Amino acid sequence: MKDNLILIIGIIAVAAMLRAPLTAVGPVINEIRDDLMISNTVAGLLTTIPLLIFAAVSPFVSKAVAKFSMPVTIFYAIILLAVSLYIRTFGSLEWFVIGTILLGVAISVGNVTLPSYAKWKFPLQVGFVTAIYSSTMNLTAGLGSGVSVPLAELSGWGYKLSLTIWIVIAIAAMIFWIPQLRGREKSVKAETDRVSNAPKRRMSQSKMAWAIAIMFALQSTTFYTNVAWLPSILMDKGYSPETAGYFFMFCQFAQLPMTFLFPILASKVDNQRVIVFFITGLLMTGYLFLFADAFLLLVISMIFIGFGTGAAFSTCMLLFSLKARTDTGSISLSGFGQSIGYLLAAIGPFLMGYLFDSTGTWTPAQFSYLIVVGLFFGAGMVATRKFYIEDELEGEV
Repeated sequence: MKDNLILIIGIIAVAAMLRAPLTAVGPVINEIRDDLMISNTVAGLLTTIPLLIFAAVSPFVSKAVAKFSMPVTIFYAIILLAVSLYIRTFGSLEWFVIGTILLGVAISVGNVTLPSYAKWKFPLQVGFVTAIYSSTMNLTAGLGSGVSVPLAELSGWGYKLSLTIWIVIAIAAMIFWIPQLRGREKSVKAETDRVSNAPKRRMSQSKMAWAIAIMFALQSTTFYTNVAWLPSILMDKGYSPETAGYFFMFCQFAQLPMTFLFPILASKVDNQRVIVFFITGLLMTGYLFLFADAFLLLVISMIFIGFGTGAAFSTCMLLFSLKARTDTGSISLSGFGQSIGYLLAAIGPFLMGYLFDSTGTWTPAQFSYLIVVGLFFGAGMVATRKFYIEDELEGEV
């Protein structure tokens, strides 16, 4: 019981660092731009680099796990994350880019391994554990953006304090993760055996793997497009930057209850298609209300968008575990899905910006949200079929 409690705390500490170091950048991006003497275009690219790194690194995480074991790989990632946070404050563009790349590598490991680790350590409570770490990721994402400016104004360090404060959590994660390193040789052997017994066909040959990857891509597209443009859409309706910021913060925190609730529900129901229907309804309602200008209707929009975004993210994370028989299958599916997902998600904000620049209005971009939600529904219908990824890869379905 005590060991499980320490492990849960360790998982929470790791999850707390998987989004906050990224969302902390946006509110202080102007200060970063001025300090590094870069253009707005380059500053914008700094926020895109991690997504591209996620896409590039995610497929290779399973190889690192097979060599070092899952607990050790995660521990190395925690150390790398702490180092990268410090490197970003060295005061030059080159070091900031290097730190951001290393940060992307470290976060990729956590993104890919946590679903598999939950399945491995808590096979009977995978929905509950997924709910815990998914909620933590969204909570700290909101806190990261919310406390970034106050921290920057707190001392002479400016934005550097906002970006390095998360080292404290990294140190806590290292401490709570040390007990997981016991029995490394046994762990490595067990995981090597599982890899050798895994299906030999590639994930790219599985329709279900592609469907889950596209689901993850589309929910990531909505999240990162919201981060990039939702405040601008609200300001275009006549609201002040402060009010638009409060709207967006409200949307972020609205994700939390659904992020926690939906993995538990999805793990209990016999057919996850019901969950996909519900998520689609939440998102479609939210984005339809976004066409309105009235304050109350936009509040409703933020609630439903937040609910749908949180539910979609945590459900996708659960599917990485739920649709695999083994933790090896889970980590392979997670790596494939997140690689495809983040690559496509990196394109989303640019396409939204292009639509606005081309038309001078946010209306086409808002319609594109509805198209993305429709595609999410279609992918979800395929992804939630009643069999495991190993069945398809072994030719049993």
